[in-house]
Amino acid sequence: MLFAVSLVLALCFVCFCGESLRKHPAPFYIAAAILSIGAVCLVNIRISGIPSWISQYPAAMLTKGTLATACWAVVMWTGALPNGSALMKRLMPPRGQLSIFAAILTLGHGVGYGISYLPRWIRKGDALNLTVCIVLMLIMIPLTVISVRRIRRSMKPRKWKQVQRFAYIFYVLIPVHVIALNLQRARAGRTEAQISLAVYLTVFLGYAVCRLRKWYLTAKKPQTKTVLNAAAAAGFVVPFACLMLFIAPKKQPETVPERVLAVPEETRTSETTLTEAGTTVSTLTEITQTIAETLQTDITGETADQESEFTEGQTTAAVLQTQETAGGTESSHDTSVSRQESVSTTKTTVSTTAAVTEKRVWKNGTFTGTAYGYDGAIMVHVTIADDIITAITAETDESDDSYFFDAKGKVIPEILSSQRTDVDAFTGATYSSEGIMAAVSAALKQAKN
Repeated sequence: MLFAVSLVLALCFVCFCGESLRKHPAPFYIAAAILSIGAVCLVNIRISGIPSWISQYPAAMLTKGTLATACWAVVMWTGALPNGSALMKRLMPPRGQLSIFAAILTLGHGVGYGISYLPRWIRKGDALNLTVCIVLMLIMIPLTVISVRRIRRSMKPRKWKQVQRFAYIFYVLIPVHVIALNLQRARAGRTEAQISLAVYLTVFLGYAVCRLRKWYLTAKKPQTKTVLNAAAAAGFVVPFACLMLFIAPKKQPETVPERVLAVPEETRTSETTLTEAGTTVSTLTEITQTIAETLQTDITGETADQESEFTEGQTTAAVLQTQETAGGTESSHDTSVSRQESVSTTKTTVSTTAAVTEKRVWKNGTFTGTAYGYDGAIMVHVTIADDIITAITAETDESDDSYFFDAKGKVIPEILSSQRTDVDAFTGATYSSEGIMAAVSAALKQAKN
């Protein structure tokens, strides 16, 4: 989608500013250089306070190179349009200056992203992307230099055209570079990447078909164009369909990492049992308290009766009363022992239940989880102590880690605060946010008891 918007802007720029670009190119070159430096800074220097819509659209067109690619698309298609057409007459005069403008933007994009991309490609052994980018720069820089008006005039026209034919290799490698960057995300089900690839393939594959058609018409001059047009349509539809099938999303795995700290089924059963046990313990505690109160009341009452009888009675009656009291005491002693055994049993039950409740859902320690982010893997290390997530560290292989750091700064504190992985994503870095949540969930699965 970003590339489609960039195409519209590039066409409007050429249509409304093309004449000024052709006659006075220097200010436009300076503006392109300033934009390129800004792209390098945005990619490699984390500037706070920038509104999210600027990062998502205008800045992204520069940092991701979509505006530069759109300018190259206009340069390409100008040569594929029918000779003498109104659009070709409008686009052809500033074509050379537009290519220099696009090259300056591309150089900023290449330098800005190369600082972070190249070490990763080398470390991961990504020879395709590394080779394509190097060849693109080796072709673009010389062609840009000889496109400067003074240098072009100093060269023989035939020689200049021969050198410029290397531009076709450049045009072929642009979509290869784009596909290599977006293929993994598209096959992972990222709708934005799928739409971008569809637009890129339409523009570049359509250009190739139209350019070959124009060459055939110029060289062979066929009397009818019906067969040629049918062949051109087939030449576009068949490769496009094959490529789209190739980049179709891979089948998602049956099990997806949980994003909520879901308690295992056996743990839920244990919790139910514990709840019932807790109710039983409460009941036993109440019974014990009642028995203790009753026992205390009985002992107090018996003591009062004994004192009264000793005061009123005679010696014999006192002796008999003493014997009866002794017998009652023995009986009370037996009752007390029985009750103490009951209380002891209750305390044992309570202690056993308390021991059960102390069973941990998660193991203590540090556990690692991995998930797919925006366009690369995200790895987290989760530290757990007594069923509490105490610390989370994260790293990524994503191409543009600025989005990852934005997501990391918001998502990880919220997970630590709420002790849940299902938290709000960072606006503008949704895929990185969801990747962090999924990676933490994967780590917590490793920590289950």
